[in-house]
Amino acid sequence: MKSKMLSPTLILATLLPLLVSASAVPDQSPLLLQTSNGPSIEHARANAPEIFNTIHSSMRQWGSSLKHNGMSFFPATVPKGTLFYHGTHTPEPVEGMEWLAFEIEHAELFARPRRGRGPGGPGNHGPGKGKGPGGKPPGGPGRSPPPHARMDSHPRYKPEHDDHIHDSEDKEEDSHGYLHTYRTSKPLTKLIYIDGMSAGKTSMGTLDSTDYIIRNLSLTSTEPNDDWIRAADLCKIGEEYGIEGILRMEAGFEIILCSFKDGLEFVSASQRDDKSGGFDDGKDDVSHFEYVRALVYRYQGIMGGRVEVDYSSMISAFFYPLNITNPNPSRSELPRLVEPSESGDLERIRFDVLRLFKSGEYEKRETINWQNVVDMIVTRFSDRLKFMVQNETSEVVLLSEIRLLLDAHTDYKKIDIPSSIEKCSNHYLRSVTPRTEADHLIHAAILKVSRDICSTLFEVRELIGSDEKGAKEEEGKRLIQELINELDWTTWLECGKCGYDEVCFVAIWPWGGLEDHVSPGCIKRGDMGDRRGYWDWGH
Repeated sequence: MKSKMLSPTLILATLLPLLVSASAVPDQSPLLLQTSNGPSIEHARANAPEIFNTIHSSMRQWGSSLKHNGMSFFPATVPKGTLFYHGTHTPEPVEGMEWLAFEIEHAELFARPRRGRGPGGPGNHGPGKGKGPGGKPPGGPGRSPPPHARMDSHPRYKPEHDDHIHDSEDKEEDSHGYLHTYRTSKPLTKLIYIDGMSAGKTSMGTLDSTDYIIRNLSLTSTEPNDDWIRAADLCKIGEEYGIEGILRMEAGFEIILCSFKDGLEFVSASQRDDKSGGFDDGKDDVSHFEYVRALVYRYQGIMGGRVEVDYSSMISAFFYPLNITNPNPSRSELPRLVEPSESGDLERIRFDVLRLFKSGEYEKRETINWQNVVDMIVTRFSDRLKFMVQNETSEVVLLSEIRLLLDAHTDYKKIDIPSSIEKCSNHYLRSVTPRTEADHLIHAAILKVSRDICSTLFEVRELIGSDEKGAKEEEGKRLIQELINELDWTTWLECGKCGYDEVCFVAIWPWGGLEDHVSPGCIKRGDMGDRRGYWDWGH
């Protein structure tokens, strides 16, 4: 937020956290190992809004589509008995490495005959026409795929160099599309969740955390569309460090499972209509629309208790002294990992992530669901903050809204604004006790965000409630709008309730234009056709 003049009372309030005793908030200040390139409370506070939003958007299609450049890693668990889906060209069960979709519609895209379609970016092209080393995807650099492109993000045949990937002996001309259903026969406890749209094959930063941290690649050695190679690399690393699968998101959540023979039960394989799979070269607007409708149902979470994220073991670039500035000045709101401060900074994060899985220590921990804490704060303040800055909101109504939010933290018998701000800031944190290093870093970030909210509201209440003359309403709304800009919550871009013949559409790789990213809206079936142009494919 921009600097602003504070009253003496508010200045004291901002200094109070430095003066209060450690007993004010139990177990709040861990003895973290401070190294030149390690995580620290200082950097967690500096990146507090980003950490807050990372937790809020995790495993949610909506927030992860808007904040698509993920910077964080989490251990994740899928419980026993969870159903998954896989689209392919053979009825035979998979044995090696392959992709699992959480939703039927996602897997159906790939349930189609082979008929010579090879690897590459989205598009109904044959072998050799995708993006190979040094090549460009269909449409040219900086452009999205064709409007009704198939999402061939993980093509269904085995490259010659990789014997680990599932294949079929069927002749291509005799193959059909099949939808496989699998069920977990045991909990999958060694999954790494890479946040953001980490399965989006773009050069905009969606793959930074995967390619530059986990795979330890250089800027010149990564290709967005080499997803078979990417998956094989990740599973090779996983074999060494105890990772059995990679959980990530594109137009739907998916798992790259490194071995289908370990922890999966084959339920069925259903042959599909040979005309199904993909969107029929732009002729099937209905399928495209219904696919997006399926995504809409998962905007706020995949539901069903199908994934448990271990927030207490979170490792994030936002915890470290990194330069995450986007070299593209027009996309400064999107973090990148292309220009770290020091050459070893990304290696340090990689070391911390892999050490976590190698040790298995996260499996023995009591964890905190920090997303629950963040959700309480967002639902408490999101709509009210936005209402406060509306033109039609009068000074009287503004003051009434603020009092409603703050009175619970105010003792009118003895007015003490600094103490009230601290009560307000810590309110939703009192139910948790940080134990792990990640807990303390997350706690510091959430407390910083909460304190910004509470101190701003107390300042506006003092301003409007004073006897001073002037444009108090205008100044109060300006302060709240600055707070909104700093918080940058994805809830403020939600469409609201769309009609039953509409869906709320946000740019999700590989579809959507710039307008769909900056101002998502309700669209009808006939509006699906040519929504593209947002996703950048070129280096």
